[in-house]
Amino acid sequence: MRVWVALALTLLCSVPLFGSSAGQAATSAGPAGARCYGYKGFRFSSATCEYRYGQPFVLKGYSKGGPSTLSYTVKCGNGRAWPMKSAAIDRRVWYRRSTTVRGSFSVYGAKRTPLAAKHCVAANGKAPLLTAKLKMSKTVTRTNLVVRMDSSLPWGD
Repeated sequence: MRVWVALALTLLCSVPLFGSSAGQAATSAGPAGARCYGYKGFRFSSATCEYRYGQPFVLKGYSKGGPSTLSYTVKCGNGRAWPMKSAAIDRRVWYRRSTTVRGSFSVYGAKRTPLAAKHCVAANGKAPLLTAKLKMSKTVTRTNLVVRMDSSLPWGD
């Protein structure tokens, strides 16, 4: 039991994505209390995390062999099942950002993401969800994506 608690504290809502077609789920016993679900498919990696507290976050990783497109959105979820099914996630995007990354990267979440999360809470108490996606170009040979939420992180632009 202590090993699992130590592992959960170490993760602190980090979801590393690597390997081939492997999904990973992680829960955090840390102060953020957010749950994340990650999935790696053909030429992309993605992660969806609860974003209840609007805390700062960073998307870290690498794209070896060429450029990749990193994007993240804030949407609302209307279901209680976890991991969220796509049918339980609203289609409307309250915030979207996309950038091209190459090599090792760290992209800090924008200051406007908590404002987007407030729309979800105002809309009948829906849960704000942060979804990050790393889409690989044809020349990319290896990627890694980690989503980390922590109130001690700085905000991006």
